Amino acid sequence: MRNRPSIGGRSIGLLLLGVVFAGIAGSVLSYFLAGLFPAGPVRDFLFKSLPVGIPTFTVNLGFAAFTLGLSFSITTAAVLLVGLAIYLWYKF
Repeated sequence: MRNRPSIGGRSIGLLLLGVVFAGIAGSVLSYFLAGLFPAGPVRDFLFKSLPVGIPTFTVNLGFAAFTLGLSFSITTAAVLLVGLAIYLWYKF
């Protein structure tokens, strides 16, 4: 049998899949629900995204050039859904 990484019988791969899916769902939900709320501080808090990441940079080796970077846009809905996914993973 193959040993798979797990915590208490739960697969870590399932947790990662749930977190990624919840983050994407939260971003999509924020995008669509933002049109229903009037402009104001509540809309800004719930649906404005916060960019987090490493800015792009280029490594030039003379014979090859690499451009690297990583960026996430985090919304309140995405954070709530990721938290819910983690809670459900621990609970069940």
